Amino acid sequence: MYINRFLLLIVGVVLIFFPAIESWMTSSEIAWYRPYQLWLLIVAAAYWNQRKRYPDDL
Repeated sequence: MYINRFLLLIVGVVLIFFPAIESWMTSSEIAWYRPYQLWLLIVAAAYWNQRKRYPDDL
């Protein structure tokens, strides 16, 4: 099974900075759309990662 190196790097960075991300998400001056910004970033990164894959490339 092939694991994309860039995706592995992103997962490692998120694990390292998780406490800072969590405090940013739960701060008292939180905007209602802040969690959606994070999910939009995740969806955009997943699309960018998979855009060059062909359907027969399993």
